[in-house]
Amino acid sequence: MKNQNYWKSYYVVETSADEIEKNIKRTNFTSAGKNLDLIYFEKSGNAPNILISEGSGGHGYVFAELGYLMYLRGYNVFIMPRHGSATINELVVRHNDTLKYIAGNFNSRIGVFAEGLGSYAIFYLALAHGSMKSMVLQNGPAILTEGAFQKAFSEGGGAARRRKLVLPFVKLLVKIFPSLPLPTSLYLDYKELIDTKEENRLIETHLVKEGYLNDPDFNKWNPLSVIMSLVLTPPPNPIAHLGIPTMFLVPKRGIYPSYEKDLFNRLPAIKKKLVEVDGSVFWMVSHPKEAAKIISDWLEETL
Repeated sequence: MKNQNYWKSYYVVETSADEIEKNIKRTNFTSAGKNLDLIYFEKSGNAPNILISEGSGGHGYVFAELGYLMYLRGYNVFIMPRHGSATINELVVRHNDTLKYIAGNFNSRIGVFAEGLGSYAIFYLALAHGSMKSMVLQNGPAILTEGAFQKAFSEGGGAARRRKLVLPFVKLLVKIFPSLPLPTSLYLDYKELIDTKEENRLIETHLVKEGYLNDPDFNKWNPLSVIMSLVLTPPPNPIAHLGIPTMFLVPKRGIYPSYEKDLFNRLPAIKKKLVEVDGSVFWMVSHPKEAAKIISDWLEETL
């Protein structure tokens, strides 16, 4: 972290930042030859575990408040390090290694909450029979190679329109210059995703415009190969292979709620639940107490 206290000023909305910081612990684990930092809250060695996985650009401290609130519910809570310049398949491996670390050092009773990019990776890991026992997914997941997903991902103006216009060219360019870096703002505009509902908009404007966009630790560039993995990575197995309890949290004003609901309806006959929340993509950080309750209640029921 370039600025250890940045998160305390911008990403805590309902709790004491000092109290959260006092309970944060740090460790590290190895994945694909890289030594990665992992922040966590420890309840006890026998307590159930939650792994939180963030979306594009973000880092673990964005979810410090949410993690702390779930820790208060009786969980050990671990938050993934920044995904950085990693493809979907690389993130699947990294999440699997994180689960192994938690199981080896705490216990194997692990549930996952993932959003955005994290939810894509976790959903694919679940289809590959990953070891988590239950999961909650928001702002995703997706079958990334599906035409229906790519259409939903490109509908609308702003960044969605840019995604639609540049995608054909980038598909060709990635074959020649896979390492060419592009700004994430080309395909993802955080300001566009701020909730339009007034009471939520005020909170999220502070989180996004004053926080995310100026955060020295946010990942603001990615190689073409990483960007294109968002639409070119096939699932490891058909959706019928999903075998663990699954909850979808679908914000009413999210990026593609209709696609998420359709995908949920196609899940196999597992224990599953869809909860529509009155918010946009940043709902889980603008309403951390509500999010922590919904997530913790589901995992308490299914772990």
